[in-house]
Amino acid sequence: MSNKFKGAGRPGGSHSSSIRGIGGMKNMSKLLKQAQEMQKKVAEVQENFKNIEVSASVGGEAITVRGNCDYEIKEIEIKQDVTEDIEMLKDLLITAFNEYTRKVKERTDSEINAITGGMNMPF
Repeated sequence: MSNKFKGAGRPGGSHSSSIRGIGGMKNMSKLLKQAQEMQKKVAEVQENFKNIEVSASVGGEAITVRGNCDYEIKEIEIKQDVTEDIEMLKDLLITAFNEYTRKVKERTDSEINAITGGMNMPF
């Protein structure tokens, strides 16, 4: 048997691996296209974050913070009865902003995960 045909047509031979290489390239091309489509959808959702409202109320609704999912505060509502105690007011404001931030993160993560299926993508 000549060395010229050694391994051709057999699993693990040069012929077989070149066929797998072509199939692998098609799969890589398909994966790349899917990733690009996913990236486009994520960008669209992120652009829409400015239109999604989130609010957080604390202290029996003594303080309410409203904003969007792009972390822009649009309104802060403070009931008159909490303005007398400055320390309590500061504590409630901090708590309200932290709650608002937590809700925004939860909502944006949910929106992104709906597209990515929970995969951690570097977008």
